[in-house]
Amino acid sequence: MNNILIFPKSSRNSVLLVEDCTELRNIMVQYLLDEHPGLSIETASDGVEALDKIAERMPSILITNINMPWMNGVTLLKTLQERGINLPTLATSGWWTEEALEKELFAQDFVPDKAIEFLQKPFRFEDLGSLVEKLRKL
Repeated sequence: MNNILIFPKSSRNSVLLVEDCTELRNIMVQYLLDEHPGLSIETASDGVEALDKIAERMPSILITNINMPWMNGVTLLKTLQERGINLPTLATSGWWTEEALEKELFAQDFVPDKAIEFLQKPFRFEDLGSLVEKLRKL
């Protein structure tokens, strides 16, 4: 008997925000809710918690920090791909550069089916908002 995975449907306006810094996570959520009405935002503090949230409710957009405890953003993206889940993603980092992230994803044999945008910390919230809008249109 084959194992069949059934994933919950996602809304075009649902976001999963994965960020280990509580203060930044709360500020990002508040900004997105204030500036982008209609978004539904779930949060997680690391990749392990994010996988649990995705099993419960599939988001239409993933926003993830790269450096996090327990499971980092690269491992999260690779694990999702192995499970057949490819989401439009916004990766954020204060340590990684976009080029370093691309090299690491390539080294992990990660080939995205959806767009992956990158936002270097510290960032302007207007940039966060415009990238989320870009991903919403995919």
